[in-house]
Amino acid sequence: MPLQPIRYRHVAWVYDTIASAYSFGAIDRAKAVHVGQIKPGDKLLYAGAGTGREIVGALERGAEVTCIEPCPAMASRLHRRLSSAADGFTIVPKPVQAIPAEPAYNLVIAHFFLNVFDAATMPEVLAHLCRLVKPGGHIVIADFKPSADNAGMIDHLARSLHYRPVNLVGRLLRICALHPIYNYEPLLESNGFQVVSRKRLGATALYETMIAKKQPSPNDEG
Repeated sequence: MPLQPIRYRHVAWVYDTIASAYSFGAIDRAKAVHVGQIKPGDKLLYAGAGTGREIVGALERGAEVTCIEPCPAMASRLHRRLSSAADGFTIVPKPVQAIPAEPAYNLVIAHFFLNVFDAATMPEVLAHLCRLVKPGGHIVIADFKPSADNAGMIDHLARSLHYRPVNLVGRLLRICALHPIYNYEPLLESNGFQVVSRKRLGATALYETMIAKKQPSPNDEG
């Protein structure tokens, strides 16, 4: 299912509040994990930037930030938030697939973004994001955490009961597709990345922030 960015206008004004309340603040904490590793002058790209609470911290650390946000209502709120805090940012009102696939960024951040796509489209979008990362750079994904392979039935049930209602509501609003919780690690590995950090968040670890490093290819110098 393609993104319907215009439909986010109905939830832009309350999106952050609902996410914080629904997750008891875990989503906000998951989005903030990457800020500690940002260095002055780093080039960052936020895919599906939303209203950008965590992006203020990146700007305060001296990063050069590009925000991809195709929804006008979200982009307007994002601009007001960032312009009142710092400069050094660009907001691109296009789908992330329209960004040229050049390795231009030290850090590409996808916070609760890939889960809007259906299971056929999501790997293509993730592969495109991976191509935007410089060799040695990182991609950061914060999202719902899937059950481990050896997890019991109770763990699978608890995650499903937490995730499925919001997935169904999102589908009814036509802002996301119906799908299970995605496991991004195999796809990152197939795109030349190695997971170097995982932080689990929430009282029962329902969310996870994953940081993966782009490995050098045989054609890279040195």
